[in-house]
Amino acid sequence: MGLSACFTNTSVPVQITSLNIDCHNDEVTISDDVIDLSGEQSWTAKCKGKTYTCTYLAESDMGCYELKE
Repeated sequence: MGLSACFTNTSVPVQITSLNIDCHNDEVTISDDVIDLSGEQSWTAKCKGKTYTCTYLAESDMGCYELKE
């Protein structure tokens, strides 16, 4: 089952980021949001001074990983 932004008025990248890191929706900032031809969505998320790279492929995989600067 995929995530739906309709119920919370929050974007899918924000929802997935919040599920995968220790941040609430209103603490997350999303940039570089891209959907490629395969349907995989990727973006950069920032929260609490940390930066993450995140991906989401409907019905398959999702995750966020901290980028070490």
